[in-house]
Amino acid sequence: MGNFVGAAHSDRHVLVGRIATMDGNGTVHLRGAVCIEADRIAAVVADPAHLPDAFAGFPPLETGGTIYPGLIELHNHLSYNFLPLWTVPKPYTNRNQWREHEPDYKISISLPAKVIGANADVDYPRSIARFVECRSLLGGTTTTQGLSAGGGVKWYKGLTRNVEAPHDPAFPAASGQTLDYAPPEIAEKLVPALQKDRPFFYHLSEGTDADARQRFFDLEYVPNTWAIESDLIPIHCVALQPGDFQRLNAAAGMVWSPLSNLLLYGTTADVVAAKASQMPIALGSDWSPSGSKNLLGELKIARMVSDHLGGLFSLEELARMVTSAPARMLGWHGQVGSIARGLKADLLVLEGTNADVYEQLLTTRENDVLAVVIDGRPRYGRLGFLDFDVKNQERVVVGGKDYVLDLTEEDDDPLAGLSLGTAIAKLTYGLAHLPELAASAPKPTIKGFDAIARNAIAIDFEMEEDEDFTKLQHLMRAAAPQLKPLPMSPITAIDDPNFIPSLKANVNLPDYLKQAF
Repeated sequence: MGNFVGAAHSDRHVLVGRIATMDGNGTVHLRGAVCIEADRIAAVVADPAHLPDAFAGFPPLETGGTIYPGLIELHNHLSYNFLPLWTVPKPYTNRNQWREHEPDYKISISLPAKVIGANADVDYPRSIARFVECRSLLGGTTTTQGLSAGGGVKWYKGLTRNVEAPHDPAFPAASGQTLDYAPPEIAEKLVPALQKDRPFFYHLSEGTDADARQRFFDLEYVPNTWAIESDLIPIHCVALQPGDFQRLNAAAGMVWSPLSNLLLYGTTADVVAAKASQMPIALGSDWSPSGSKNLLGELKIARMVSDHLGGLFSLEELARMVTSAPARMLGWHGQVGSIARGLKADLLVLEGTNADVYEQLLTTRENDVLAVVIDGRPRYGRLGFLDFDVKNQERVVVGGKDYVLDLTEEDDDPLAGLSLGTAIAKLTYGLAHLPELAASAPKPTIKGFDAIARNAIAIDFEMEEDEDFTKLQHLMRAAAPQLKPLPMSPITAIDDPNFIPSLKANVNLPDYLKQAF
């Protein structure tokens, strides 16, 4: 386990720096201390000279930076997040247009995800899990969303928190639905799900046309009775009009994915109306084919949209979209989302204190990160800033700066022993050899393959729970001649020189965003 530099005891640490608590009062300590005991915050003090007696003998770590709660992302599709950015062919008005009728989507996204994610070589799905969690971690994210009820959950057990599989009874586990429920299913499936007193994520009205908006009206499953209540967390909501948000504000809040919306549809949710309805808003980068690399990138897009709308959101409001707001929407605010006594020690430390505390978070790049701490355990940080066991550390370079990762887990963890470097090498090879992997997909009759596939693949790969994996294998083998090799994109935006040019070349991206990059 990694220890903080200068710590005299592995269970107690003191971090000193500027502290953005993200509490209800917006308290900022210009030079305070966060006292950590085991996995919890034991105290937050405004002056390091007045530490609690229990921490008096522990040399503090002077960060010279700003300490934030770990970032919380409420919309992603983790199983796809190793794929490169998609060159969107044209504007769409409904997600079903590209999902069901766009040939290039099948070739560039859907089939590659299935070929890699359902490969009989179990190191492919393991590598996806390792890569996508590290991708979040390197962007300061400590809690992610984006698992379905499928077997893919088994690979996500140790690094970042996951809202669908928190592996801790203190956190109510979420569930959700990616595809649209048909009207009869609202009463049959959505209403019972909302009665379980657990967060439920639902993709709602993704698109701009009447059909997308109709998915909102479908929530009125009997006259004057809507499947909208405090456990519902709707995602996207692009087609909704101002009056719709007034009704939807009975939900926990809305998840906004501006970049993905803009790349696919040329517009995004009416956040002016959403804010006017007093609906809480959280951010999600959606997925790598049409989204930001991580929440640090999505924050920048959200700010650009806000600025275009006349400064709709304050800098603090934007910062809360990745900290306190998503924690409250999940019902996790008693555990994470702010820096306060008794909460989990999930922390992000950024270099420097010169900028406004919220401005700093919104403008930071991946190589400004000093440390990411989850459960009081340093998982990632600048080389020399953290003191890791040399036998357990993995070194990585981000934006020309040296970092270390602590990916060690118990021996029975499904990702035990798998480094990020190995995962990247495996996925790079797989993407470069997609046609060959698809053509050699094991015959469905191979004993045990069905079980392997069910453990490897998530239902998020646009499959029904009872879809025949025999059909999947035939699909992959038949698709082999159509597939093309794909590149493995760098894990961070700062190390991907093609990322911003690719965004700016997108046919749907509004001019104001192209000019803002």
